[in-house]
Amino acid sequence: MNPTVTSVGLHVSLGEDARVSVAHDASASWTLRAHPAPAPIAGWCVLELTRKAATLDELTAQESQEFGLILSKVSAAVREATKCERAYVTCFAQAYRQVHAHIAPRHESDARTQGWAVADVYRHVQSGATAPADQAAHEKTFQLITQFLRA
Repeated sequence: MNPTVTSVGLHVSLGEDARVSVAHDASASWTLRAHPAPAPIAGWCVLELTRKAATLDELTAQESQEFGLILSKVSAAVREATKCERAYVTCFAQAYRQVHAHIAPRHESDARTQGWAVADVYRHVQSGATAPADQAAHEKTFQLITQFLRA
C-alpha cells in the first residue's frame, strides 16, 4: 500500500509556455502541503517557498512570478477538487516566519467560509473549540488537488 502523500514539490516554467509541474525530487523551489492535522476544512493547502525568506519582499523577481503562477494553478486545482466557488489565499508569515500562503476552499453554502469567518474557523479548530475536517477526507482531497496539478 502506498503511503498517503501530504506534500509535493512544485517546479515552475515561466515564459510563453508557463506551467507548474509536480516535482519528484528535492530540488523544487516551492512545496505544496495539505494543511497538517487538525485541518480546518478539507482541501486547505499551504504553499511554501523552499529556501528561507521571511517576507514577500525578500522574493527574487523569478520567485515572485512563480508565486503568482502557482497560486493561480493551485487555486484552480482546489476549486476543481472541492467544487468550491472560490479559493481564498492568505499570507501573514507571523507565527511561522517563512514565506508561505494558505489556500482555503470557499463554499457559498458554508457560512463558516464567508469572508474573515474562515479565519475564525482556523482559530477555533486550532484551539480545539471546533472539530476539524475529517482527516481521511482532507488527505483524499489533497490527492485530487495534486492530480489536477499534474494534468
